[in-house]
Amino acid sequence: MSETRTVSARAWGATPWQGGQLRTPKSMPSRADAVIVGGGLTGCSAAYHLSRLGIRPVLLEAELVASGASGRTGGIVLEGSAAGPLDQANACVPGLAKLVEREQIECELRLPGCWEIGHRDGGVRRLPWIDEGKPVSVTGHVPGGTVEPLRLTLGIANAALRAGAIICEHARVTHIDSGDHLVVELAEGQIRTDWVIVAANAWIKSLVHDAHMGSALTFACATEVLNEKVIEALGFQDKIPFYTVDLPYLWGRITGEGRIIFGSGLLFDSSQGLEETGLETRSFARAIEVLTRRVRGLHPALVNTRFSHGWAGPIAFTQDQKPILTCAPNQRRMLVAGAYAGHGVAMSVRAGELLALAVARNDPLPEWGALAR
Repeated sequence: MSETRTVSARAWGATPWQGGQLRTPKSMPSRADAVIVGGGLTGCSAAYHLSRLGIRPVLLEAELVASGASGRTGGIVLEGSAAGPLDQANACVPGLAKLVEREQIECELRLPGCWEIGHRDGGVRRLPWIDEGKPVSVTGHVPGGTVEPLRLTLGIANAALRAGAIICEHARVTHIDSGDHLVVELAEGQIRTDWVIVAANAWIKSLVHDAHMGSALTFACATEVLNEKVIEALGFQDKIPFYTVDLPYLWGRITGEGRIIFGSGLLFDSSQGLEETGLETRSFARAIEVLTRRVRGLHPALVNTRFSHGWAGPIAFTQDQKPILTCAPNQRRMLVAGAYAGHGVAMSVRAGELLALAVARNDPLPEWGALAR
C-alpha cells in the first residue's frame, strides 16, 4: 500500500508536516529474526540498522508510521539528551546528518545550531520580545538545528524497507510473551521471534510494566506563512531555533515556507488517557488557547497573527531525564527504548542504532538507560 502522508492522527490536531510515500505489505509473517514495536524514529532507525547488519526485522506500528511523537514533534534537532551528554550518545547530530546524506532523505535538515534563551536582560543577544512581561535574551548557542520530522521518519522507514525490513501498519501489539520463546501477540495473530525491541515511547508501560516513566501531551501552534519583513522584525532572519533554559518554558522554530512554530505546555496522563484526550476536550482547547495568546503577546508584529495549525503530541520522560535504553527484566532478548523528554529527534535515531548493535553484535547497552531509576 502506498500513500502520501500528513499527520492528523487521533484527535490531537493536524500538524503542518507533509511526507512522502511508504509502501507496506498486505500480509504479516508468522516468524521474524527480530520484531520492533513502534513505528517512530527509534523503531524505524532500529529496523534500518538491523537490516544493514544482516538481520531482517519486522516492524509493527499500531497506526501509521510517524503517527506518534516522531511525526508530531516540532522538529528541533538537539545533541545528546535532556540530561546532558551521555556515554555513547554524544555525537547524535553528526550521526543523523550522515544517515540523511547516505540515504538521500529529503527532509530539510538544517544544522545552524540552536539558541538557548532566558527571561532576562543582557546575555549574548537581546531579542525583540516580551514574554509575559519579561525581556528575553539569547544566553547560549548549542549544536543542533531543524528538520521536517515526518519526512525524516518516513525517509528512514523507506531506507529500512530497501535494506530488507518488513513494516506492518495498523498492527497493534496486545501482549508479548517473554517466556522461553518470545511471541508477539496481535489481534490478527502472532509472530515468533528471537528478539523484541519495544520502541513505543509513551506507550512503553502498556507492554513493559516495570518502566519507571511518565507520559504527557505537549502542545504546539504554527503561524500562517509570514513575510520576510515580519520574520526579520521578530529576529528570525537566521532561522535558528530556540528553547528557554528557564520558566515559563517556550520553544520555537521557523519552517522552510515561513511559518513560525511555537510550543509549550504539558498535559499529564497515562498512555490510555492521552489517547482519549482530543481537540474537543476542555483541557486540550485551553492549552492551545493559552499558547496562542502567549505567542501574540511576544511582539507587536504577532498581535493579529492567524494560526494555521494547533496540535499536540505525546512525550515521555524519566525522573532523571535520561532515556530508557536497556533490556527488560529477566529477558535479555527483549529490549526497550524511549522517554527522550523532548530531546528525541537525533537521540532516538542513535538509540535505534545502539539497539541494532546490541542485537546483531551483542554490544552492551549504556548503563544510564536502565529501567529502574
